[in-house]
Amino acid sequence: MSAWFLDHADAHMRRLFDPRGPFRYCSAQGGHRTFLAPLPMESPELPSANSSGLAHSAQVDPLHCVYADAGQFVENYLSLLYQRQVSDPNDAAWCPQWWRHAEAVVRLDAVWRAWEHLRQDSMPGMSRWFLDHGDPQMKRLFDHRGPFKYCGVRNGHRDALEPLPVMSPPDAVFDKPAAEGLAASSTHFESLVRFVEDYVSPVYRRQVVDSNDTVWCPEWWMHTEAVVRLDTLWRAWEILGRDGATGMSVWLLDHADPHMNELFDQRGPFGSCSARNGHRDSIPPLPLRTTNLFASPESPDQAPR
Repeated sequence: MSAWFLDHADAHMRRLFDPRGPFRYCSAQGGHRTFLAPLPMESPELPSANSSGLAHSAQVDPLHCVYADAGQFVENYLSLLYQRQVSDPNDAAWCPQWWRHAEAVVRLDAVWRAWEHLRQDSMPGMSRWFLDHGDPQMKRLFDHRGPFKYCGVRNGHRDALEPLPVMSPPDAVFDKPAAEGLAASSTHFESLVRFVEDYVSPVYRRQVVDSNDTVWCPEWWMHTEAVVRLDTLWRAWEILGRDGATGMSVWLLDHADPHMNELFDQRGPFGSCSARNGHRDSIPPLPLRTTNLFASPESPDQAPR
């Protein structure tokens, strides 16, 4: 019962009590008011919602799926479930042509895969889907700093966010084609550079030119921390992407989002760089003062007398 309270009930009730949630226009005194409508949709121009080609290709068993793809899932289920005030630009952000945004396609495809998998768990499966996948992914899509930053229900889609600007590193910077521990024949991307340029850059589109809150360095490979973080993201993507159920959602929420937030942070490794002016090598390594604090203790025979 304690686990039920802390891991399920409290979390769900917080979301229901939230004035921005499904009871936004209702009240205990005035009763129910039907003001929230399903999220507005425009059907994709292509048969599949993965028009960007960036959703992971891990197979989903069609015999055990309710919806054929993420497009049907979003239009016939998710838009009815997550009804929010999206007509006011000061509230949640949303784009009726969500399928034009690579990040939205990747996230919603991951949400669909997790739903098809966890709905088959008759015990806490759907509760876990809400709390661990649906809610956090939708929170990122509704965020005004996210992929729908310049879109709106009234004015529709605006293709204003460009892929993160990247400059290809010299060949000598990365001389190993595949990550250690990953066989080259088993990886989707042949190198870290290809992963950053072909996947991270178009998926994590942010306002990084003349921005006061999000920074980026086109020469990301000049920063040791960025190389290590992005390399770990590539490794995790190659492994978790093979899980056609919850793998991609876990990769986004537990790996990609935290790492990218650190890289976008003005206090992070790109703090002195900018997308417009390029790389600036002005942050030195952390200063250290040598000490024998961690030296091996002297034996009694070596101790001074």
